[in-house]
Amino acid sequence: MKRGRPCAILVGAAIAAACGTVEPGASPSNRAGPCDLAGPPPRDLAEGRTIGTAYRSVFADGDRCYAEIAGRDFGSLTTEIGTMTNTVAPTPGRFDFREADAVADAARRNHQDFQIHSLIWDPLDQQVWGIVPEYVRALPDAQRHRFMTDLVTKVVSRYAGRASTVTVVNEPFDQRGGLQHNAWWRSTSSDEYIVEAFRAARLAAPTMKLLLNEHSSETISDKSNALLALSKKLRDTTVEVNVDGKTERRPLLDGVGFQAHMLGGPDQQPRTEDMRANLKRFTDLGLDVRFTELDVRIPTKDGRAGAEDLQRQARVYATMAGLCRETARCTGITFWGFTDRHSWITDYPATFSGYGSANLLDADYRAKPAWDSLRSALR
Repeated sequence: MKRGRPCAILVGAAIAAACGTVEPGASPSNRAGPCDLAGPPPRDLAEGRTIGTAYRSVFADGDRCYAEIAGRDFGSLTTEIGTMTNTVAPTPGRFDFREADAVADAARRNHQDFQIHSLIWDPLDQQVWGIVPEYVRALPDAQRHRFMTDLVTKVVSRYAGRASTVTVVNEPFDQRGGLQHNAWWRSTSSDEYIVEAFRAARLAAPTMKLLLNEHSSETISDKSNALLALSKKLRDTTVEVNVDGKTERRPLLDGVGFQAHMLGGPDQQPRTEDMRANLKRFTDLGLDVRFTELDVRIPTKDGRAGAEDLQRQARVYATMAGLCRETARCTGITFWGFTDRHSWITDYPATFSGYGSANLLDADYRAKPAWDSLRSALR
């Protein structure tokens, strides 16, 4: 994200010192300090679940509130980019763990859970992001497959004992439930690449929780049906591991992550009953579920969100928190960022034209109505 952008183009701009404007519906400050927020933090309301946020160490550099709020108010930190292929393996023969280590160290200092995210991912609709480096794409299929399993082994082994959870494979399906024919799929021309990635992860860290992650699958659909079938296959497949000196067999999959990038415009929310029924299908397999990338983008005009949309956004956040709380095997929620100052939504305005203001806090770290509605739903 580009920093220091003019106030006139801040998506979801709120009370900005440089602009002197107030976003309709935003909560008043009433803060003792610039980074203070009212009431108990979400991490203290979780009741056995982990309420966390994606985190980038670069955002904390020179931004006191980003580091302070992330460390104080949330119970876990997840690598937003730190364990993606183009970050940890940017060039042939070189691994770079500086960003992932920085997130792990921040979580340790703050007595937080640490989670790693999106090891094997190749978004065909966003090739501009370069998640899979060109040198990896150029490898022959067999070599690319070996690179994949070696990558999983190296990353998961490094954080064994530090990370509680890892998203091994991210977004394998298209909207119709077919496997994406991405760089990783081409190495086996089947879902075998997914099975082998999970096998490598389980062998590298037998007790780490292994997640399969997908977007737009919160309701019952062709896509979530395919996700359910793959989840059952991975759950039914076991591998022999050593745990505390004892040999045992463990399944390849512990849980499914539902990204929950939600829309907060009028009539854009899925039915709560549909989401509840869908989650039950996965927990009935003995799997945990988690909302892994929750945000709620809402309509904006000239970079501003209206009071009605902010209230609707608050209700969506409360709905998702309520669903997790009522689902016995929901391990918690990870927000895909917590402030509009640092948001992937505002990073790509062309992708999300007309929408923004997706996070719990505005660009000046002031609470939106969603902050209080979230905390109420967690109580």
